[in-house]
Amino acid sequence: MAGATPSETLRAWARANVAADMTTWGTLVTDGFTYVHSNSNFETKQQVMDAFAAGRRYHGWDIRELAERAYAGCTILTGTAALTVGQTDAPSVLNVRFTSTAVPEGGGWRLAALQTTRLPD
Repeated sequence: MAGATPSETLRAWARANVAADMTTWGTLVTDGFTYVHSNSNFETKQQVMDAFAAGRRYHGWDIRELAERAYAGCTILTGTAALTVGQTDAPSVLNVRFTSTAVPEGGGWRLAALQTTRLPD
């Protein structure tokens, strides 16, 4: 997203996840994007896109806390979020802590990596 901050890019990415808008989602991550899920599954950009094509859905990606730390060439985003996942009629909420790395690319910021860790219930 041209002109967006790293935090705005992450929030747009979260909205694209919930909307299953993989066209937008793909513009918000680098080609080398990796996602380590809270259950330790590791996925590349293509694997995430394939999972959405096969029916993966998030019903919510509610970012509750968000902080940025800027470094030369990247920004580290940390925070907490509530992820609503599972069947529409019986969704589960996963409370997670996340770390993401955003890099300047394409006139804006793109996510290069994301890792989530489930918080204790």
